[in-house]
Amino acid sequence: MTFLEAAVSHFLKGFTLQGIRKSPTMPILFSGEEPVMPQSRRGTKLAVLSLLAFGLAAMAFLTGCSQEVKAELYTYQGINAIRAKNGLPPLQPDAQLVEVARIRSRDMAQKDYFSHDPPDGCNFVCLMDGRGYTHAWGGENIAWNNWDWDNTAKRAVIMWEGSPPHLKNILNCHYTRMGTGVAVSPDGKIYYTMLFEGAANC
Repeated sequence: MTFLEAAVSHFLKGFTLQGIRKSPTMPILFSGEEPVMPQSRRGTKLAVLSLLAFGLAAMAFLTGCSQEVKAELYTYQGINAIRAKNGLPPLQPDAQLVEVARIRSRDMAQKDYFSHDPPDGCNFVCLMDGRGYTHAWGGENIAWNNWDWDNTAKRAVIMWEGSPPHLKNILNCHYTRMGTGVAVSPDGKIYYTMLFEGAANC
């Protein structure tokens, strides 16, 4: 995967989220708090966020992304906007997390289920471990809807922000990277999986 492909790749159940202990030193969680950003740092972080959003939009335009990838890209902009207004640094898109998130969404879309626990028992932590991907703190937000492509990603982000368990995941100060996977089921449902991971001190 080229750098450009990785960058482009990075960009409702979940009302209740479950935790899984997989790391010997840090837990896999589904939660976070709302710190206050010092005023002197707010402008810098918002500028970085704006630049990131512009770059992702430009890459989507130049590479002729699929509707699924465009939706993935929108979630990055939306999630980092939520973090910025809560005083947190932006999360970086990550190719490994995108890969696993896409597997999770495709699995739900193809097998017609909606859960953090797949029928075969191999959740996102299992998928990461199976590929040798390291992880410390980690979490998963999932959603589905049948909005049109112009609105589907926006509605998923709005739902996550309005749900306390999902919002805690978004605002977890340990996370440093994220990845989204979008897939469409045969009956037109659009499934979202967003994975978070990091080991930041906070």
